[in-house]
Amino acid sequence: MQKVLRRTVLAEKQAARRLSKKRDKKRFEAAKGNREQNAFVRRDVAKEIKQRRFERREDWELGPLAPRRDVGVKKDTFGTVSTQRMRGPTLTTTERRDALKDVGGRYLTLVKGDRVVLLEGRDKGKIGKITSTDRIRAECTVEGLNMMDIEVPQYMISAEDPDKRPVRTVPQPVPLNKVRLVFPLTDQETGITRDVIVKKLVNGPMWFDRQTGKQKWSRIIPGLGIKVPWPKVEAKEHKDFAVDTLRMDVETKTFVPTLLRPPMPSSVIDELRNKYSVFRTRHDPEYIAEKMKEDQEKEAKKKLSEEMRTPLKEINRKLRKMRKQKGKGELTADMLVKLGQIIANKRELALSAAGMSKVGKVPETIVA
Repeated sequence: MQKVLRRTVLAEKQAARRLSKKRDKKRFEAAKGNREQNAFVRRDVAKEIKQRRFERREDWELGPLAPRRDVGVKKDTFGTVSTQRMRGPTLTTTERRDALKDVGGRYLTLVKGDRVVLLEGRDKGKIGKITSTDRIRAECTVEGLNMMDIEVPQYMISAEDPDKRPVRTVPQPVPLNKVRLVFPLTDQETGITRDVIVKKLVNGPMWFDRQTGKQKWSRIIPGLGIKVPWPKVEAKEHKDFAVDTLRMDVETKTFVPTLLRPPMPSSVIDELRNKYSVFRTRHDPEYIAEKMKEDQEKEAKKKLSEEMRTPLKEINRKLRKMRKQKGKGELTADMLVKLGQIIANKRELALSAAGMSKVGKVPETIVA
């Protein structure tokens, strides 16, 4: 049985290593794809800037003879950008941490549905509602603000789409650290409520929601101690269809837990996983009894081999008895003298080989 358990542990460790390698490979491929996409966008931006500079120089030199740019292939898409530039570049972990530092970091204080004001860009000072947030790029989309014209390829326009135009006007995402929350605050002295731009928000205490299994936290205006409520989320509308299972059938309890049997019958486990799989941690009683019997037989054979007497074991036993009867040996005075002579000779040889004088002789003192 110990062999079965050892094999199960080794199989689990091997599976964990394979899963770790798979995760690392997937993470590496995702990072590589993000780098390639960011490099493509940078090249596209640099190419377009270079082309616009050339066109501006050409228009200045030719004057009234300057050619028109909104003709030919770019008749309908002149002045637009590619769909690759709709979103910002994917940030690394360090860049994302620095960008989200002012908006709560890992736990954002700005979410979908908040009213915010833009601090930069052509729509600076305008207020809009956040429609989506992107934590990976540290940016958000504000409804009706920072609009941009993009070129939609023909293959992206479906046959069912009534709008066949190759140009669409969509809001371009803005960095999260370039917007501020707009919150209606009531003055305690005058009682007048007006929109106030909240410069900074901090996270309040965290708690765990048992119903959804997610963490929740509050956001507070530092200094004032005012808790800013989260925007209300509209309930999702669920449509019923003829093939749906009735709620009554779903909520009917058909399984009663008991201590007499496992939650899943053994037959179901055998169907999901091989009966003798190395990943199984629960086996049938008959299989366990058989493995325990094999272990007992192995232990009995090992014990029998230790008790079995062989000619070599008999000789070793006799030698051990003889050494035990003799007892511990004692060194005589002659033996000690002989040992001292041998040690002294070896020491003198070592000193002479090293070029050192002999030890033990005291030099004579000359008196003038």
